[in-house]
Amino acid sequence: MKKIFLTGITGLVGSTFVVALLRERQDCEFVCLARKSPVKSARQRTEEIIRDECVFDGCPEIADQILSKVQVIEGDVTDLDPVSMAKNPLMQGVNVVFHCAADVNLSQDPTGRTYRINFNGTQNVVALAKLLNVKELHYVGTAYIAGKLIGTAIEDNPLDSGFNNPYEESKYKAEMLVRESGIPFTVYRPSIITGRRSDGRIRKPLAFYRILEFLGKLKSHRCSKLGISPTSVVNLGINFATIPSEHVYFVPIDYVQEVITALFQQPVTNTAYHVTGESPLTTKQIQKAICDVLRLEGVSVDPNENLEDRDNKLMGRFLGDLYPYFSSDIVFDQSNVKKALGDEILNWPYGAAGLEILIRSYYKDYFPKVEWLQKLATTPGNASVE
Repeated sequence: MKKIFLTGITGLVGSTFVVALLRERQDCEFVCLARKSPVKSARQRTEEIIRDECVFDGCPEIADQILSKVQVIEGDVTDLDPVSMAKNPLMQGVNVVFHCAADVNLSQDPTGRTYRINFNGTQNVVALAKLLNVKELHYVGTAYIAGKLIGTAIEDNPLDSGFNNPYEESKYKAEMLVRESGIPFTVYRPSIITGRRSDGRIRKPLAFYRILEFLGKLKSHRCSKLGISPTSVVNLGINFATIPSEHVYFVPIDYVQEVITALFQQPVTNTAYHVTGESPLTTKQIQKAICDVLRLEGVSVDPNENLEDRDNKLMGRFLGDLYPYFSSDIVFDQSNVKKALGDEILNWPYGAAGLEILIRSYYKDYFPKVEWLQKLATTPGNASVE
């Protein structure tokens, strides 16, 4: 029996992993650390997330069965006292630690919150794992600990190549804690998590989806000022002042779920895995797909064109932290993934068609009452929407 102490169950990766593993295996159970909210207990938040995930995965009927294997301790990784936690009766028999709680803020970190959650939180979890004398330590990091690297990022023995933000640095240093813990470990490094392969849908949109939200709202505002229908073609005059990339690693959430669940069940051999796939998109493909769906013109990606009007300044303020991920030309090595799971698991190129599907799915799912967005999201290609 594997009894797993898990952090981050209310996050995207944690919830997908728990549901997927318990669908496959009856010999696992979880003790999960979760925070309460102002209106819900830690247990209530966990139950709600797991039920939502089961619906998303097409298995709502087994939510109760899965929840019967999940116990919850209220708390936060930053406040975790390893000594007292190790004495908690619920921790009796825990032989595996799976740490995926993280703060994914990509901006500056003036209060140190991101660093505390990602680094100090990992310090606490590693200390707890040592006290529990666990056999395995699993850690969900990020492919972007590669930071400012130019070239190929290998999976093992990552280098400090400088970082774009405190998030990357905190995750790099946290991974070093795991590597130096003396406990057999597995590290999983996802890239930019996006909608699943089948229909482009995602339960909790992050990162890239902020661009879709911003451009949708900007178009609505611009069309209102011009007195035209937002389903019309409109020239935004917007420039992303960054270098276009040939290697933007979008990774479908169901691939992340499948790969991490499969790797977790393999022998732990102090190995890191890039959960990124090997079919990156280009910045230009992303730009074109967004413009095709939203019917936009005048959207450019040019580091030499720094427009100073209000809308461009606003975009830089709200989306500037994402620019490094759409200009980086890091290539993520897949050697360990291929060795563990075979080449076939990587056979899922998004391409332009898949990218357009996930964009349309986002607008359909998250703006159901915005009629003009619904029209554009459900209108194929260049067909008329009037």
